[in-house]
Amino acid sequence: MVGRSAGAASASYAMREARATSRILTLVFADLADSTALKAQRGDQAVGELITRHRAHVRRLAETCGGRIIDWAGDGCFLTFETPSAAVLFALRLQQAHRQESDLPGVRIGMHLGEVSERAGSEDDLAHPRVEGLAVDLAARICSLARPAQLLMSSSVAASARQRLDSDTLGQPVRWHAHGSYRLKGIDEAVEIHEAGFDGLSSFEAPAALENATPAQPPRRRALPIAISAMVVLGAALSYFLWSHDPQDNPHTEKPGSARGYDDRPAIAVLPFDNLSPDPDQAFFADGLAEDLITRLSSWRAFPVIARNSSFQYRGGNVDLKRVRQELGVRYVVEGSVRRSGDRIRVAAQLIDAPSGEHVWAETYDREVTDVFALQDEISATIAASLVGDLTRSEGERARQLGTHNLEAWSLYQLGLQHFDRYTLEDFAEARQLFERAAELDPRFATSLGQIAIAGVSELMLGRGGPRDEFVSAMMTSARRAVELDARDPAAHLGLAGAYLAGGDPRNGLESIRRAVDLNPSMPMAWIWLGWAQILAGDPE
Repeated sequence: MVGRSAGAASASYAMREARATSRILTLVFADLADSTALKAQRGDQAVGELITRHRAHVRRLAETCGGRIIDWAGDGCFLTFETPSAAVLFALRLQQAHRQESDLPGVRIGMHLGEVSERAGSEDDLAHPRVEGLAVDLAARICSLARPAQLLMSSSVAASARQRLDSDTLGQPVRWHAHGSYRLKGIDEAVEIHEAGFDGLSSFEAPAALENATPAQPPRRRALPIAISAMVVLGAALSYFLWSHDPQDNPHTEKPGSARGYDDRPAIAVLPFDNLSPDPDQAFFADGLAEDLITRLSSWRAFPVIARNSSFQYRGGNVDLKRVRQELGVRYVVEGSVRRSGDRIRVAAQLIDAPSGEHVWAETYDREVTDVFALQDEISATIAASLVGDLTRSEGERARQLGTHNLEAWSLYQLGLQHFDRYTLEDFAEARQLFERAAELDPRFATSLGQIAIAGVSELMLGRGGPRDEFVSAMMTSARRAVELDARDPAAHLGLAGAYLAGGDPRNGLESIRRAVDLNPSMPMAWIWLGWAQILAGDPE
């Protein structure tokens, strides 16, 4: 009886062994850096204890993040995950765990997403399957490139994971960096290497050339001098400006009722609010309310919001809503007025159905000036609720988080935008200084910090003099701080992109611009800079 049972088990194993399953998995290799040198310094027993603690962290975090441990080799480990985001989450948490225990050495991690062949484990170890294929070799090669406390990955992992991980997941912003292409031994085509990590923990240094991995020649690119680049961008900006301010000559003007490619989602335009204050200089305050309303409504991704550059051309007097609808392709229009007297403001706002001209919603608010930010939240949430009833809670929270609650900082920021829109070297410089003053009053005003970099890079485009490297470094510091404060602020990512481009790093510039466009598709300058970055990176597609 026993013999027959053993024979059946053996036959069952043989059938599983013969049957291979093809799967697409995220493959992860992790090992302790410089463990051999540590043994010479601390002794085998001490290092053995470190490896035991390291393995405990790996097991705990793999289970938490849904990973499978396939194999151990000394201090190294091979794991698989169902998704890239789960793999990156595991890796970053492992790095955090090592950072919290100062005597643990840095962990090197490499990962790749690819198709593998999976078979049952050995007859003595059925719990650990065999995972094989070229993708496994590629992940191991990427790991060999990593420095201590460095997480490297192929572009397929980075492209998927970065869309699903934000600062809320890990408690601090995740920084993404592109290191360019590397030729890896045994791999026919060059592989794009990316890094994810935390400022202050990861080095973000480019991988060193090794015997089995060397930097590939950069793709053929048009290395344009900064002056030519500026001409390209300013030409595009001028074209956009003329296009947006002369819709009668715009060949892309839609017919009435068209949706302008918004996938049947109702588009909305916020027109400039009328300034009814006795002081005409308070027009910036009215513009600021409308500008902030555009930004906050853009956070509700259920409907597209027309960019300020387009909607603000309809300023003053009685606006023909049919014309607005035809030229912008919108379903809804927001109009309003602001009257400020001392410390009191009266804001009137109305949401209009453009095809019928009917009022969907209208309200008048009498408030203290200090309540202006809460008022903006209330107006934007009410309008959003009028347009769609099932908006997610996270989008609403995001809309409430934007900007600053320091009225003076907000006013300086709005004045800065006015100067920025004049597109002269002097006004770009004045705008940057106003954004800097706003950030000094509220050091957590991420949008203003991002705009500092945007304005500074714009100054460089128009020929700003003085020490260039030091200035670019200051713009980079401001933009990185903005992203750290709010990883979902498009201005922060656009400022970071500009700093990268001005510093001669078009690859990371392109990634940051794409992130800005993803966060706010209604941001014209982001699209203009996207073209600039694609030219510099040799990626016109």
